[in-house]
Amino acid sequence: MAQFKKTDSKIYSKTATVLSADTIYWKKLGVPTLVKEFGAIDYIDFSPVEPYLFAVTASVRVQIYNPITKLVVKNITKFQEGAHGGSFRKDGNLLVAGDELGKVRLFDVTTRTILRFFEGHKAPVHRTFFTADGHHVASFSDDRTVGYWDIATENHLLSFTGHEDYIRAGCTSPISPNIILSGGYDRKIRMYDTRAKDCVMTVDHGQPVESLLFLPSGGIFISAGGTSVNLYDALAGGRQLAQLSQHHKTVTCLQLASDGKRLFSGSLDRHVKVYDIATYQ
Repeated sequence: MAQFKKTDSKIYSKTATVLSADTIYWKKLGVPTLVKEFGAIDYIDFSPVEPYLFAVTASVRVQIYNPITKLVVKNITKFQEGAHGGSFRKDGNLLVAGDELGKVRLFDVTTRTILRFFEGHKAPVHRTFFTADGHHVASFSDDRTVGYWDIATENHLLSFTGHEDYIRAGCTSPISPNIILSGGYDRKIRMYDTRAKDCVMTVDHGQPVESLLFLPSGGIFISAGGTSVNLYDALAGGRQLAQLSQHHKTVTCLQLASDGKRLFSGSLDRHVKVYDIATYQ
């Protein structure tokens, strides 16, 4: 029988873990809390003011949760059909949401009272946002139009057209009350100026646009559609700055964190990716 000599395996010391600011941040996070909703969740928005309540739009209601207790503090059920895109004003006192019937409702967060009822869209309204001054509302609908409403008078001021398919994404500029951005399933991103009452810029994302947002400076906007996340310079006529392609399926949502220094993207591939805004890594 052949004789075998045992091989001495070398034992290497483990490499030291590099403690970056991100590593420390993630270690501080607690155990995830599971909250059960009544139906498919359409949109989640955080109030910009303490205690940073968050509104979850699902089924025919918008439920407002306390982030500390994880309990529902307000339940808005004034919708006949599915609710969409409930979002807070920057003072946290008002909330606006669209629905399957093409209506846009404005609520007082404290009393849950309907303060304004905007009618005019002919198809479901999937996203609604306040303008930077908090005096107007922009709504984005499947009827291929973007509505612009005055809160004080409840009047429909403008209706922007140009998209050739459903508008499922939109946002308003964080610094200018006149700039509105819309993204459609026609793959186009269109920027509107309420002073010019027209589209002032058009960008082709390349895939149906699912989500849009501005960076806090208002000079750069980000779009999600297909498997890519694109960054554009609004001040340079929509010049593309970067393309992030880390997902394997359609990217459906975007959100900023850490005072605008981190970008989150969520996808149908069941992953959430975190990017550094400074380096796009």
